[in-house]
Order: sequence, then structure tokens, then C-alpha cells
Amino acid sequence: MKTFNKTFWIIFGSFAGLILIILSFPILFTKFSWFDLDFTDTGEIGDTIGGITGPFIAIAAAILTFFAFWVQYIANETQKKALSKQENDLAQERFETKFYNQIEILKSNIDELQIGKSTKGRKGFISLFNELKFIYHVVNNHYQNNFLPNLQIEISEEARYNIAYLIFFFGIGENSTVLVRSLLTANQLLFFENAATAVQANQTLWRNERQNGNPIAVDTNELPFTLDIRYLPGNGHTSKISHYIRHLFQTVKFVHEADENVISQEMKYNYLTILRSQLSPHEQLFIYYNAISILGKPWIEPFNYIDKYCIIKSILLPLADFYLTPIDKLGQVNIDGKPLYEWTEINTRLQNI
Repeated sequence: MKTFNKTFWIIFGSFAGLILIILSFPILFTKFSWFDLDFTDTGEIGDTIGGITGPFIAIAAAILTFFAFWVQYIANETQKKALSKQENDLAQERFETKFYNQIEILKSNIDELQIGKSTKGRKGFISLFNELKFIYHVVNNHYQNNFLPNLQIEISEEARYNIAYLIFFFGIGENSTVLVRSLLTANQLLFFENAATAVQANQTLWRNERQNGNPIAVDTNELPFTLDIRYLPGNGHTSKISHYIRHLFQTVKFVHEADENVISQEMKYNYLTILRSQLSPHEQLFIYYNAISILGKPWIEPFNYIDKYCIIKSILLPLADFYLTPIDKLGQVNIDGKPLYEWTEINTRLQNI
């Protein structure tokens, strides 16, 4: 029906009319004298009609042949579009299969997470985030109260945070210290060694207080921050969470780099919304603070996945209150003008009640 449409039938009718006129020539020649033809001079009647109608028939045949090619061309284009759509559907199906397999692996990584003897699964990210926050305050307090007043060496807040993150990630120990040493400048290394002693002191405090069932605490600019975890803080988590972070990042990158002829930008955002729905608020807190460390920089540079796809939209903003907050780093909306945080939307709705 798309090929033999209204336009086709108009053209076909015109040529049919032309053919009928051509076929009526013998009657016109024989019935009407106003043609004033003398067949004795022009040859047999068939030769005369053939000579007159031949060019018309040849032209009509050529034009009709052209339209035959035109119909075939339209049919070929329709077939090509159908094949292209089929190929895109198959490519999307392959993409979705891999994407949902990646989500299953992510769930498996979370289920297998175990820190110490009793901290397991998704709840482990609550302890991980609180430990990172605690270590940051310990390191920062040591800098403000001991290192800077005594040695008069300035260490930037960014460097202090990264040193705290490295202690959290690699831990305090012989092998861990070797890894951290390779990443720091001379002044940063001197501060790291000083800060490590403060973290070790809190490890001792944790052991003592844990025997009595008590948490430990560190001073902040506001209220003291209490750490109540069931494993030794500052012992490192390289083997426990590095594969989780890498897998999550590679899943986001896989979606981002999908062929836009198959997976549009809007579809990419929707797929990563599905991925984000699998992440708890404390996971998103942890992902953000990983992303602003030197170990997690690929989340933000050279392409800002966190911003583009609102990866931390369900983050609990009031808990992200140390070092560089999400609003300070990313603002309120992403590059496409979409709100970055559900928390601010909830707050706005509450104020409008």
C-alpha cells in the first residue's frame, strides 16, 4: 500500500489514458477524413500506424520501465529499513542482555561483601562510609592541632582528604604504607606518617572500647562524630571493595559508550536510572567520596559520569557534610538541567506544604 499509493495511481491512470489514445489511432485514421492521408503514398496501413505509434509506444515503454525501477527502488529501501530496524533490535537486545548481566554481577558483589566477621552485604556500606568519615576527621584534626603548629608545613585540604582516603582504602601496615608512599610528595609523605600515628592511636582506642561494648568518637567542627563498627578501623579494604567499584564504573562506562544509533542518549539515562535504583543511599555516599579521591577520578575526569547520569541522585545530602560536599562539587543540577538530588526535591515539596 505504501508503494501503490495515490500518486502511483494518478501516474498509472495518465499512462493508461495515453495508451488508449495510441490504440485509437487506427480508428481515427479510417473513420475520419480530416487526417487527409493517402495510404497509396504512405504504404500499407499497418506500416503507417506502426511508424506513427512506434515512437509513442517506445517512449511509454521507457517511462513505464523507469517507474518499474522506481517501484523496485521503493521496495528495496523499505526492505533496507526493515533490515536496519531488525539489526538495531538485535543490537539493543544484545546490549540489554549484557547490561542486566552486569547488574546481576553487581548484586553478587554486594552479597559477597564481608568486612570482619559480622559486617556483611549492603549494610557494609554504612560502616564503610562512617569509617571513611571518621578517618578524615582524625587526619584533619591531627593536621590542625599537631602537624601545622609544630612543623609549619602546609598541606592542602585536597591532599589531606586524599591521604585520609588512602589510609581508609589501603590501611595502616607495612605493605599498605609502601603503596601509599609511592603516590605522595615529600611533604605529603611526612604528613601521612604523622597522620598514621593518629589513626593507630584510634585503633588501640577501638580495641579497648570494643571490649566494653562502647563506640569511639572524634571531634569535628560541630558535634563529635561517633564510630560504632564491628571491625578494626584503618585496616584497609582493597580486596573487599576494589572489584565492586571497578565493576560499577565499567557498567556505567559501557552504557555511556553504547552506539547512539542503537541506544539513544535518553535511553542511556533511563538504563543508568535502573542501575542507580540498585544502589542504596549509603552506596551512593561512598561512590561520591570515592569519585572525588585520586583513586576514583575517572568517575569525573575527563568525562563526568556522576553529573551526566545523576548517579548519586538518592544520596543523603545531610550526611555528606565533610570535605567537599556534593553541592559544592557538582551544584544542584546536571549539565542537562536535570536535578542532581532527590533530597533537594523532597525538601522543596515539604516547604510548599
